[in-house]
Amino acid sequence: MQFFAKSILLDQHGRATNFRLHSLEYPHMRALHLGWISFMVAFLAWYSIPPIMPHIAADLKISAIDVNNSNVIAVAATVLARIVVGPLCERFGPRRVMAGLLFAGSIPCAMTGLVKNASGLFGLRFTIGILGATFVPSQFWATQMFAPSVVGTANAFTGGWGNMGAGVTYLVMPAIHDGIRRYLPESKAWRVVFVIPAGICILAALAVLLFATDTPQGDWFRRQTQTLTNPVSITTEKDISVAKDGIAGLQDDDDDDETIAEVKRDEPPLVALASWFKVLVKLPVLIMVCAYACSFGVELAIDNVIGQVFQVKFKLDASKAAYIGSIFGLLNICSRLSGGLFSDFMAHRLHMPGRILALLSAMMLQGAFLIGFSFGLVTLSTSIVLMVFFSFFVQHVCGSTFAIVPFVDPVNNGKVMGIVGASGSLGGLIFNLMFRALGSQYDRAFLCLGCISLGVAIIGCLLLRVQNKTIWHLFHKRYSYPM
Repeated sequence: MQFFAKSILLDQHGRATNFRLHSLEYPHMRALHLGWISFMVAFLAWYSIPPIMPHIAADLKISAIDVNNSNVIAVAATVLARIVVGPLCERFGPRRVMAGLLFAGSIPCAMTGLVKNASGLFGLRFTIGILGATFVPSQFWATQMFAPSVVGTANAFTGGWGNMGAGVTYLVMPAIHDGIRRYLPESKAWRVVFVIPAGICILAALAVLLFATDTPQGDWFRRQTQTLTNPVSITTEKDISVAKDGIAGLQDDDDDDETIAEVKRDEPPLVALASWFKVLVKLPVLIMVCAYACSFGVELAIDNVIGQVFQVKFKLDASKAAYIGSIFGLLNICSRLSGGLFSDFMAHRLHMPGRILALLSAMMLQGAFLIGFSFGLVTLSTSIVLMVFFSFFVQHVCGSTFAIVPFVDPVNNGKVMGIVGASGSLGGLIFNLMFRALGSQYDRAFLCLGCISLGVAIIGCLLLRVQNKTIWHLFHKRYSYPM
């Protein structure tokens, strides 16, 4: 697979089959980069409070129970938002939905400094939580721009580098707070710091609206008109002329087993609602829901507590614990990408059963290292090493999962991505409740996470059927050739 190609190659639908990561070339690479940047910025604002929470709790005298409750509430809003955002992407396109979420989430983020008690904190964290829904348009956008043969890698780029915002937050927010505290008293410093991520969200939203487009054929609504008037061919003289600007022309799909059809557009609300419920009860969708709940859900829950784990277990100060915790999020720069890349590699060799095998193996390693971490919370060095390993595979599984999602029900991709994306937040909500119930018994919490991950990996992947293929097809003679 080419990541720094000299030119973009297209399939017959105008979707890119390779990457130019060093470029902001319009439309494919610009959409890819703005997609992950927007999601990362949203994550920065969404998770801006946990690194500063010790200062907020001390100033407002908020109890540990209320802190945990606020973590749960922040994730709960995202569950609802992602469910709604999926169909909105199908109707309005990913670009407008992304910008709208960034604008809407920036307002409560900027108002965090006005909080006076736990109730106000709950309300603000709930409204800020809608920023977590930016994941859905980022994935939907990448699926529109990139061919089935590389869509796993494209989705992993946007999701992984976007999720890196959690690690960036743990690095940036304490540093900004410490800088402001040199000039303002503590009671004011933490109130001012949240204006910065809010402003960055607004800038990202403007960039998405002004400098990108929804599909290789242009704006979502204009593309819709072209599809209705000329459904047979989407290649025009204008499309071909783009080759002069670095797009090298059309390329046939190299894998006829994996297809991504055009999504349904302009469904009446009642029809869309009925379609949503039909999608929800499909077994492959439910398995993807469980897989993502046990990967991104685990990641969200750990994002909220990882700093506290090191602070409580090893008696570190808040800033040092936050810096160590930032490793967990920063690994997204390569870990989630590796999940999508490995899934595409396995698909090239073994088609859809290869993608399922990639998910199974990664999820079992995730469970094993989570269990290992639960027994390794004895010394600081051992804990950090084990955290690196389990965080890599937790995020790797996220990439492997969303490398399969676009193929589950292509004509309802927005709905599927919304449902599966919401399941990640729902998993985060459930696991946050588990951490709250277990309190400082972090070893037991991580042991539970590991066992659940192993169970979902084995049962889910053995039952998963996507585009009429299962992992059992690996035993068919068609797949019995050397990798």
